[in-house]
Amino acid sequence: MSNIIGIDVSKVDFYASFNEQDQSKLFQNDKRGIKIFEKYLNKNNFKKDQTIIGLESTGIYHLPLSHKLTQAGFTVKVINPLITKKQNQTTLRRVKNDCKDASLVRYCTLNGAGYEFIDTPEMLTLKSLVRLRDNLSNMKNVLNLQQKSLEYKEKNLDISVSKANHRLNKSVSVEIEKLEKELKEYRKAEQKLLQTIPGVGPITAVSFISEVGNVSRFPFSQKLIAYIGLDSRVHKSGTSINGKGYISKRGNKILRTRLYNACSVAVLRPNIFQDFFQKKRSEGKPYKVALVATMHKMANVIYAVWKNNTPFQDRRGLTGI
Repeated sequence: MSNIIGIDVSKVDFYASFNEQDQSKLFQNDKRGIKIFEKYLNKNNFKKDQTIIGLESTGIYHLPLSHKLTQAGFTVKVINPLITKKQNQTTLRRVKNDCKDASLVRYCTLNGAGYEFIDTPEMLTLKSLVRLRDNLSNMKNVLNLQQKSLEYKEKNLDISVSKANHRLNKSVSVEIEKLEKELKEYRKAEQKLLQTIPGVGPITAVSFISEVGNVSRFPFSQKLIAYIGLDSRVHKSGTSINGKGYISKRGNKILRTRLYNACSVAVLRPNIFQDFFQKKRSEGKPYKVALVATMHKMANVIYAVWKNNTPFQDRRGLTGI
């Protein structure tokens, strides 16, 4: 039987729960602390091939520990915080502290929750390139706004200021083009496959590949949807939508943003997503509720197309973003 360890991670430190008796220990969330944790595991005979370590997803704070443990040979599973929160709500005595959270993570891992953390050099490179492209894109947006402001105030300013801003904007645009060209070279077949889906363009496709890696690590689509962070309350049944279109801040922000943008494009032209969106609107759903529901549907389609390695079939074409 495998040993199960639950870890609650924060920016500064992390608690590890080792057994049903809630035996736990505190470690610092830095290089030295992670090294001490590894030594503790070896000293207490937690064998790499017989140990599963569950961590609660905490933005970026769980990543260094996850990377290190994976490289060391341990199986690491990442748990959506919504799952541990729900588990805590079912207990008779709710307690909010880091020791208890680590115990909840361990319990959820023991019961099969979470997805396996996959760490490869290719994925790390791809993630870095996508994030760099996004940062430059945000910078370009700021420069565009600044350029408009400078042009408005041009009469009272030295024109050299406006020209300098324009040169910088142009330089950033060139770098974005280079990055996007480089990104197209990664896993071309999968990018092409995902782009058969209405609304899904090169950036959305490569972002899913960089953030997910191997879609097979999610046994069914709901796991992918939880990873993205789409609120499950949006879909209570196959035919009804409840809630206010709330999107959880838990999960992968990059993929939520990509889905939002892809659906915003898809609903503008004839395709199954526009049909679905308009149906929800005709039922009286507010714009945001209908769009979040469409995001949920698109995530299911992405999973099916990717997992089955089968192009999306739709007679009505649409170029994505």
